[in-house]
Amino acid sequence: MKKETIITAIVFFAMGCLAGYVAAEYKASNNQQAVVVPGEGSSGAVPADQGTAQVESLPKGHPPIDDPAAVKVLLDQAAQRPEDSLPALKLANYFYDRQQFEQAIDWYQKVLALDPKNVNARTDLGTSYFNMGRPQEALREFQRSLEINPEHAQTLFNSIVVNLEGTHDLARAQQAWDRLHALSPNYPGLDRLKQSIDAARGHASGSASSN
Repeated sequence: MKKETIITAIVFFAMGCLAGYVAAEYKASNNQQAVVVPGEGSSGAVPADQGTAQVESLPKGHPPIDDPAAVKVLLDQAAQRPEDSLPALKLANYFYDRQQFEQAIDWYQKVLALDPKNVNARTDLGTSYFNMGRPQEALREFQRSLEINPEHAQTLFNSIVVNLEGTHDLARAQQAWDRLHALSPNYPGLDRLKQSIDAARGHASGSASSN
């Protein structure tokens, strides 16, 4: 995953569905990278924006990895340095940014086998699961991430989205929202998510009363 995933997403509800979302922007500092979460598709998640992130874990000034030869170099490094999580992390981020989530999942798992406390990689693994239509697995990874760092804002943000759009668990979505709001009341996209939670509650209430 990227050094620090900060998902700044903008949730667009169209026809009552999340049209797009969790755009990664953990590019906010030298220790942050960009990753994206939900998108359109069977999962209701928004694919990563290919234009916003180019394997942020590369050294400063390094050209972007955008060709098979560069990927082969990383694959060779990963094979030659199996104890080093960095080549695996670069590969995971590369595949994530190109919405190749199955490959991203494989490489994030390799990263976490070497560095199990990397909350950023674990959160990106969760967002990859969500983009593959596997919200329960996404929430499992988010929970593990929060066990390590209960104040990891990006994980809390993604937890709101996945509970809201993946499992439709409004109570858990609200709990995650409350936690993130207490930590960072001005977190980008947080107000929109509250509106979405309230709208979903109103819809559920209306459906129940009509039955």
